[in-house]
Amino acid sequence: MTTSSAPRRAYVAVLALTVAFILYGSLFPFAWYERPGSALAHLLGTWQDWDHRGDLLANIVLYVPFGFFLVAAAAPHRPAATRLLIAVAAGSALACGVELTQYHDFGRTTSMGDVYANAIGSAAGAVAAVLFGASIRWPLVKEAAAHPAPALLVVMWAGSDLFPYVPTIDMHKYWHAVRPLLDLPVLPLTDVLAALAVWAFLGFIVLSLYGFRRFLLLFPLLVAAEALAKVLILDNALTHANLLAAVMAYGGWIVLHRRPGRVVLLTLGVAAVVLHQRLSPFDFSGPPTPFAWLPFHDLMTDAEGPAVPLFCQKFFLIGGLVWLLGRCGMPLPVATALTALVLFGTGWAQTRIPGHSGEATDAVMALALGTVFMLLRAIAAPRRDAMAVELAPLAPSPVPVGRRYAPYVPPHLR
Repeated sequence: MTTSSAPRRAYVAVLALTVAFILYGSLFPFAWYERPGSALAHLLGTWQDWDHRGDLLANIVLYVPFGFFLVAAAAPHRPAATRLLIAVAAGSALACGVELTQYHDFGRTTSMGDVYANAIGSAAGAVAAVLFGASIRWPLVKEAAAHPAPALLVVMWAGSDLFPYVPTIDMHKYWHAVRPLLDLPVLPLTDVLAALAVWAFLGFIVLSLYGFRRFLLLFPLLVAAEALAKVLILDNALTHANLLAAVMAYGGWIVLHRRPGRVVLLTLGVAAVVLHQRLSPFDFSGPPTPFAWLPFHDLMTDAEGPAVPLFCQKFFLIGGLVWLLGRCGMPLPVATALTALVLFGTGWAQTRIPGHSGEATDAVMALALGTVFMLLRAIAAPRRDAMAVELAPLAPSPVPVGRRYAPYVPPHLR
């Protein structure tokens, strides 16, 4: 296998996982039944329909990875316009096939509005892949391209934190978003600690990608961008707990960025957030409820709140835990298996907690995300090697390895 074919094969594998997730999410709960009439005629009869805002955003986001990884997996010698057209056509064809199948899936609705949204998502992902490939040497972008897993985690954090992603031009909304900061501070300890773990994790990602010097500027910019987005976007507001946690995380990393054991401490903090969300209020006296073996059952049926930010939050925390265990020195397959085992055990414990429901979703997500991270690591390997060669002159001296010399890699990129 050549170095050029290995990333492409990894892209194909990630694309296959993306298609599998789309089919699973679109055809759940797989309750087939005979329905009179023509599925195609019914679909074409809805050509004037468009989804509502929540469904529209969910259907666009669902197909963005499909368009991105399809373009990334396509032959690089093809013109960018050709790859874009292929992605949009393939996304539209997949969406039409799903909608026709949903005609006989109980509880599902067949609509051209979904096809339009899926095509938009495929196009957006394809455009992002083309721009990403063209800007791979831009400052800040090349580091993210060389380490896609933590960069993807930051995207998922934004997806969970800034829903519904729709800005507005309304001065009253701006005032209501800022007004909580003018009231007396309300700082519940659990909220501050949870926000501190999240901001400390984001700070560590910035440190890992860009080093300490750029962290001093980039992390405050990230906090300011998040605050500005919460002011502009509907249904969002600023809080004392979140801003205090961001300041504490910034100061903490300034002090601890070179201290041994910092990654282990951060991993324990993120794990504590995950366990608290799953097991609070730690009351196991309730009658047992059935364990849901079918993944994503609650997320797609009776989960509280929109599915998109909930999925992004699970992705960020579960994927972050897997990635952090890997940064602690644990092999990624072992980190994946350990995370899945803990999530399965706590999911089973949730069957005895009033107000909770145990399911296999989070354990399955851990296994899937660990697999994706391993594939992304293979995809980004050539870019990391290229960065190491570029940074080799910065080394005080080469490090001997056998009869050869290994290229110097700065600590924040290892």
